[in-house]
Amino acid sequence: MTRLINNDYCIALECKDLQANAMSVDCTGTYALLAGRRCIALRNLDEEYENVFKFPRTSKYDVGAAEWNPTAHNKQICAISTNERLEILNWREETLSVSHSIRAHTRAISGLNWHRFDPNIIATSSVDTFVNVWDIRDSRRPTLSLANVAESSQVRWNRISQHLIATAHDGDIKIWDQRKGSYPLQYIAAHLAKIYGLDWSPHIENQIASASQDHSVKFFDTSNPRKPDFVLSTGSPVWRARYTPFGNGMITVVVPQIRRGSENSFLLWNISNRAAPMHTFVGHRDVVLEFQWRPSRPDDSYLQLVTWSKDQTLLVWKIEPFLQKLCGYEPDDLSIYDDNSSRGIDEAASTVSLKRIQPLQQEFSLLNVHIPNLEVKNMDSITRTVTATCKINTVITHVKVIFPNAYPLGVPPAFQVMPGSNINDSIGSQLLHTLNHLAIQRVSKNRTCLEPCLRQMVTTLEQLLVDIDSDRSFERVYVEPTVSAEGYNDAYIPFPRTSGVKFCSVNILVCFGRPLLTRRLGNKNDSGTPRALSALEGILAKRSTDQMTVSAYYFQRQKQRWQVQELSRSKHSLSKASKAMVHIYDATNLFLINRQLAEDYILYGDVATICKHNAAAAAVAGRRDLVQAWILIEITLAQRLVDDDGDWAGHPCGDNLLISLINHYASQADLQMAAMLCCIYGKQQENSLRKASLKSILSPM
Repeated sequence: MTRLINNDYCIALECKDLQANAMSVDCTGTYALLAGRRCIALRNLDEEYENVFKFPRTSKYDVGAAEWNPTAHNKQICAISTNERLEILNWREETLSVSHSIRAHTRAISGLNWHRFDPNIIATSSVDTFVNVWDIRDSRRPTLSLANVAESSQVRWNRISQHLIATAHDGDIKIWDQRKGSYPLQYIAAHLAKIYGLDWSPHIENQIASASQDHSVKFFDTSNPRKPDFVLSTGSPVWRARYTPFGNGMITVVVPQIRRGSENSFLLWNISNRAAPMHTFVGHRDVVLEFQWRPSRPDDSYLQLVTWSKDQTLLVWKIEPFLQKLCGYEPDDLSIYDDNSSRGIDEAASTVSLKRIQPLQQEFSLLNVHIPNLEVKNMDSITRTVTATCKINTVITHVKVIFPNAYPLGVPPAFQVMPGSNINDSIGSQLLHTLNHLAIQRVSKNRTCLEPCLRQMVTTLEQLLVDIDSDRSFERVYVEPTVSAEGYNDAYIPFPRTSGVKFCSVNILVCFGRPLLTRRLGNKNDSGTPRALSALEGILAKRSTDQMTVSAYYFQRQKQRWQVQELSRSKHSLSKASKAMVHIYDATNLFLINRQLAEDYILYGDVATICKHNAAAAAVAGRRDLVQAWILIEITLAQRLVDDDGDWAGHPCGDNLLISLINHYASQADLQMAAMLCCIYGKQQENSLRKASLKSILSPM
């Protein structure tokens, strides 16, 4: 495997029945462990054939995390977590056995990490808010338990200092000293969303990076963590972010919220130049679940990266010297292999049976050929060409795409309008200009561009034809949107709501809906609201760089006719009719609890003063019903004050009337008025008891 230097990666294992969601590479770089609910598999990365050792598991829980011991002393030991249990596995003589099974927490374990200096120490984090440190020589109880308020999602030992440990709790980071475990040394309010990954710098003791759901990776100096040193923005939630063993590089796994399986999510960055990723790893057909660096071998001239994806494939990537140089590292050997040496290596590599796939083949296999008004005629990975035909009404355009060998690493493909097309030279030149502009944008970020260019070809031709019919010149320059059209091809995402009502804040009612124009056009559609967001794909293929809205679905069939008929209307009326409105209402009068009354009501002073003041406050607030209630209470309680014999308390208009009023307002859910009456009644009862007690003291025996 280490001799395959003319390919970006090779498939070390492809096994759909494993259903593993955790992967780890041992400290020697020989074995890759894959753990799932049904079995544990070990793959020898040095062997040419897919010789996989499988060991069945009998557990109803998935494996949450797996990690080999990083020290040479215990290199045969691996730890996995399954629900709240921590299992220590021992690999000897091609046999995998469980040496320890520890109930480490009361809830599911979220992360684990071996100590880098002590081969017997491992730390675990859990949803039960605790972070426990274990010594596998005595696993009856943890040697250290760190208590927290929020759940712990990650735990990582420092790579340089043997006593520092970092833990993640929602969007916060805590730095602990193993010798002072009762309280953290530092508390870092890092993110506003959940942290999925932590990683200490391999070169700087006090630098730590955190990957979060808020689309960013932040770098902190733990000695002064009031604000991050710098921030890397990815545009999508970050699942994992780890430093490279060379230069200033960092590998991130981003998980786009709306994506296709072919969405590039595995990126290499230079943290000194964070404007765009240095390289995009194209090979997996789904999200990367785990990745680890394989320790360098003496006979290797490049580093290797091992990845395991949700598509159940294990890939080994070669990190060549030019990629290391992009991250600010100068390898010893940056020479380019000559033809003779390359030919000899190819012949030696041809004897290896590991499957290899070219990136262009991967892009061809993941291409969505069901694009409206477009037909892909031919895709040839040998000649590196694609031929496509776009047909709009009676206009037919044949385009040939030629991919150079360096594509997509900064080199765009070439586009040609083929014979047989019935478009004029002006439209053809504008079409080629737009496609070249988009391709340069994509490959400048080391991203593939075939499908976005094909979609843009259809969009541009439609727009050009409409512009010609309307005697308007085409003056657009394509700017790549933040979310590409390919991101909407997901049948499992529900279609967004286009109208609704929601209570927000205090007594605020928010209503939103589709604009009048789209409702009128939407009534002409044969079908109703779709079930999935994938219905937008046909609309996005026909849109230009204007802002895309969900409401566009409802007039997709009327678009062409609408564009011609509406040209005569003024721009003001058109923009007014096509904009959706959000209405905000004050719903204070719909609720019995009134904030103004809560601020104006009083409870101090005598009962008559309280009732008069509160009646006036109710009148100002427009609650006439409460005004009558306060006047009635004032009369009732005033009569009780002059009742020396206590007969008024049992009168139907006495205490019974007041209690009835309290029950009435409580049953009507007017808790504000019911609570006020309870306070008044309690105050009156207190005065009556005080008066009776004083009377009994002063009366003769």
